[in-house]
Amino acid sequence: MTEAQPTESTEKAQEEPAAAAATQEPATQEEAPAESMESLMASHDAYEESFRELKRGEFLTGRVIQINDDGAMVDVGYKTEGFIPLSQLTHRKDVPPGELLEVGQDVKVVVLKVNHAEGQVLLSKRQADVESAWFSILEAHQNGEILESTCVEQVKGGLIVDIGLRGFVPASHVDLRPVSDLSDYVGEVMKLKVLEVDQKRRKVVLSRKKALEEERDRLKEATLSELAEGQIVSGEVARLTNFGAFVNLGGVDGLVHISEMSWKRIKHPSEVVRVGEQVDVRVLGVDRNKERISLSLKQARPDPWQDLETRFAIGTVVQGKVTKLAKNYAFVEVTDGIEGLVPLSELSEFRVSKSSDVLTVGQEVKVRVIDLKPDQRRMTLSVRQAEAGISPNVTSSSSGGQGGGFTIGDRLPDSLKQMLADNE
Repeated sequence: MTEAQPTESTEKAQEEPAAAAATQEPATQEEAPAESMESLMASHDAYEESFRELKRGEFLTGRVIQINDDGAMVDVGYKTEGFIPLSQLTHRKDVPPGELLEVGQDVKVVVLKVNHAEGQVLLSKRQADVESAWFSILEAHQNGEILESTCVEQVKGGLIVDIGLRGFVPASHVDLRPVSDLSDYVGEVMKLKVLEVDQKRRKVVLSRKKALEEERDRLKEATLSELAEGQIVSGEVARLTNFGAFVNLGGVDGLVHISEMSWKRIKHPSEVVRVGEQVDVRVLGVDRNKERISLSLKQARPDPWQDLETRFAIGTVVQGKVTKLAKNYAFVEVTDGIEGLVPLSELSEFRVSKSSDVLTVGQEVKVRVIDLKPDQRRMTLSVRQAEAGISPNVTSSSSGGQGGGFTIGDRLPDSLKQMLADNE
């Protein structure tokens, strides 16, 4: 019996399952999760990388896995972990490793030494920081950018700052004005401009003064453009002179003349303000071309003369302090910023030739208000009437000839005055 020959239909039936199987196989591969494939490839690459030979001077990024007093262990993807000794953590002195790194942190390092036989790798964070810092410093120097750094030490002639390496700030470039005690700046975060770079000698000279000058110029321009007459603005008292006080408004100083310091007379601005004090001032004028600003301290505060009539009605007897003496009058301050004038005729019941005969500066005296003109900022007082208990409408009208400040009637005893009044 001969072997049956495959018919056309039989061959077709055999080909269809094979074709279906062929089409199903790639479909199964496409349906495999993309993430699993990527993870598998990454693991394979990491495995292959671990057998790669590390080279001295190579820059790597690793992850801190352990920290102790001797240094830190770092996983750099090699077959063994690398070690950063304490001396290679930072250029700063006496800084514990725990203040520089933490477990799980990514850190840039440079390969210092590799022992392939034993699989030991010595790393340096310090050198990596220095190289990275040099790149930033050279870029900042070229572009005139400002760097930010912490002052870590005072040395002869200036300060040492940490910019990834040790930078030097000369004493003359620490501030806009000369500094007497540089130790005040240790620990302070500073904005600095690069003055000089010597990469071969690893030397960097920086200036805080230049950075402050740039910031001041920006503030000055903004302040001058925004100021307007009549505004009340805040500022810091920068310095005092005999003729007034300079107030810093942000990059530019304005002058408060001594006449605009207080509603009362003063001899020196120090009687009203002190350097470093924050004050509110009113803008009196702005000259942008000359960068001059006129300010008033007193006009930014309430005018004590505004409600004076309600506080010091005519006839009121108050306690005051003698502030100034002249031949024919004296000034007595009755409240802060308010002084009244006491004419010579109102100083005493007896005739006096000058005010110093009966009063001294700083003396406390009782005075009666006998005239008040707030709109003219004038107040007339009487010592004589306050002491004698004379009614305010009894004035020294007859004192013009002698200037003695009293009448015969004023000298009569009260009992005799009453008798004369009854007879009338």
